[in-house]
Amino acid sequence: MCPVSEETRGWFSRLTNSSGVDDARTVVAEVEILPRALRKDRQATITRLERTRGDGQAGQIIAAWDYALETMTEQAVLKKTCSWTAEGIEDTGQGDFGGGDITLRRV
Repeated sequence: MCPVSEETRGWFSRLTNSSGVDDARTVVAEVEILPRALRKDRQATITRLERTRGDGQAGQIIAAWDYALETMTEQAVLKKTCSWTAEGIEDTGQGDFGGGDITLRRV
């Protein structure tokens, strides 16, 4: 929805589509990129969301994203590594993610 590098897109795709573990510094660095990009391109992102959803709640969606990303950053800075679980994703049994410090829910 907003301009970020392919590396960041890939990281967020992995975050939202599978459970995982990463160094906390990486989590903080990647998670801080998206709010900056959202703020920089806010109106264009709102327009894109309104066009795809058509419900006029684009501003609320962006506010929720900001809150979630801020919360993730606050948690990540307190740890050496971060793990996450993505609810609704089939567990492949590959890796122990320790129950996940961050839980992502599909809506």
